Amino acid sequence: MALSRIIKGVKHYAYESEAEFRTAHPTEKLIKDWREAKQGQWCLSDDGKIVQVLLKDTMKGNKSEEKYIRTVIGMITVRKSTTLVGDITDSLYRFVKRHSYDSRIHGGMTKQKKIFSKYIAMGLDPESAYIKAYPKTTNTDDARRKSKLLLKSKTVRDQVDKEIEELMADVGITKRYLLESTKDVVDKTDVKDNDKLRALETLMKISGMLNTEKKSESIALIQEFTGFSKEKLKAFEQGMLSEKKKELTNGDTSSNG
Repeated sequence: MALSRIIKGVKHYAYESEAEFRTAHPTEKLIKDWREAKQGQWCLSDDGKIVQVLLKDTMKGNKSEEKYIRTVIGMITVRKSTTLVGDITDSLYRFVKRHSYDSRIHGGMTKQKKIFSKYIAMGLDPESAYIKAYPKTTNTDDARRKSKLLLKSKTVRDQVDKEIEELMADVGITKRYLLESTKDVVDKTDVKDNDKLRALETLMKISGMLNTEKKSESIALIQEFTGFSKEKLKAFEQGMLSEKKKELTNGDTSSNG
């Protein structure tokens, strides 16, 4: 969904994909390198948005001149080292600080990010979670854009996983519980286990056990559940799967020396 801002009575847009841009501007030329775009042309930002160059001009200093452009996502100098990124800016007449975008994506955990993560873990939609974490936010479009940025942050995603794990632990759903319950289901011979296994797999995904980083190891573990001992479950809990996977799945708990 395109971002927008009204400037002097005219609505200007920042499109989030080329397909979205082409729907509104099927024949407009798109400049891939924003540094080469002229005033009035549409260009591609460094984080994938499509914006129009509202102004391209030159600043004159005591000994030098420097080009700059103004778009709905900010004003920035035209250098190889500068990056055109971000959302609709609060002020079109202030140069974009590069770290303002980077701090949301790559910055560390803050009180607000932790609150946002907790509300996401509780099932709140990102826009509402952002408004609760940043109560001074009154613009819903701004909340939607910034919540999307936060969810791109590995720090925030990891915190969401942690908050989900804590919420599940509060009602007794731990990784040990999931593993032991799955083993019990696999061991049964007189009932159909497909539905129960799917339910348990869903719980595992929610708890983060089947995330991208651990998916292959977790699936291999589930496939080898028959005969799994308490010691092997404990080894998995302690993060020993990658080092002990072979001996655990073979049922060998002895050391190779």
